[in-house]
Amino acid sequence: MKNIIFFSSNNYDKKYFNKANKKFNFKLKFEKKQLNLKTVNLAKNYNHICIFVNDNANDPKIIKSLKNLNIKTIALRCTGFNNVDLNLTKKNNIKVINVKKYSPQSIAEFTVGLILNLNRKIHLSYQYTKNKNFSLENLIGNNIYNKTIGIIGTGQIGYKVIKILKGFDANIIAYDLIESEKIKNLGIKYYNLEEIYKKSDIISLHCPYNKDTHNMINKKSLKLFKKNSMLINTSRGELINTNDIIEAIKNENIGSLGIDVYENEKEFFFKNKFNNIIKDDNLNLLLSYNNVIITGHQAFLTKESLIKISNITLNNISKIILNKKCLDFLNI
Repeated sequence: MKNIIFFSSNNYDKKYFNKANKKFNFKLKFEKKQLNLKTVNLAKNYNHICIFVNDNANDPKIIKSLKNLNIKTIALRCTGFNNVDLNLTKKNNIKVINVKKYSPQSIAEFTVGLILNLNRKIHLSYQYTKNKNFSLENLIGNNIYNKTIGIIGTGQIGYKVIKILKGFDANIIAYDLIESEKIKNLGIKYYNLEEIYKKSDIISLHCPYNKDTHNMINKKSLKLFKKNSMLINTSRGELINTNDIIEAIKNENIGSLGIDVYENEKEFFFKNKFNNIIKDDNLNLLLSYNNVIITGHQAFLTKESLIKISNITLNNISKIILNKKCLDFLNI
């Protein structure tokens, strides 16, 4: 009962989970391949699987295979769980857990880093000076001070982003389905989405991905954006309609875009594609724009986060084995 296979694993997963495992003595297997129909049988002889954001635990055939392989637990080493069918796993008596509180600070700080980079064109300046070009032409930026910043989603991460941005003396406004008293106590006012789009110089997305948030940033909503506004997304790529955001950039309807996630990232992110031809035309276009920064889903990636993720995940699986109470159950 103490065997765990990790799908979509990287060297840093192996390092931090092996370190955390000294307290638990699980048998760990690290597999670079993603969980899908072709790879599900790699879970044979294991009792628990640990997956990440681009693994597929939605397909009924995959869930059936996991059931037949006697998998007891699907452990997500992240917070989001849109890639797992919770109803289907429950019917097949497979427990699903995630890591609800590992380090919202890491994602919040990265979010603000994207804002600063785009606002002051640091990414372009870096390219210039690497090529021994020390001209300041085309590098005029903007202050964050006194700008209106719309935070969409005021959970743990949104709250941390607001706390950081308050230090810049920005005018912060917010939207969430459930308004938080903790946010209101910071002096933040809630508005509806239409008002957020219209009022904001910078918009940052911090909401979960589901059927209601799918492509919430689209042609219709982008028409409401200020002409030179900035859009940041460190949540899930599917929140943004890629075709529509490209049109908005080409038509100069928005000023800049910073994304740590991408609608079709599964084929590319967490992989080295340096010597490959990228056949995704939308991704190629976005990579070519000077007012766009794309990072490869790294907002979570700090030492502090990895330590918490590994310890919490193994501790949760240990609780399941011992039939102890686990607060991170998703499908009970």
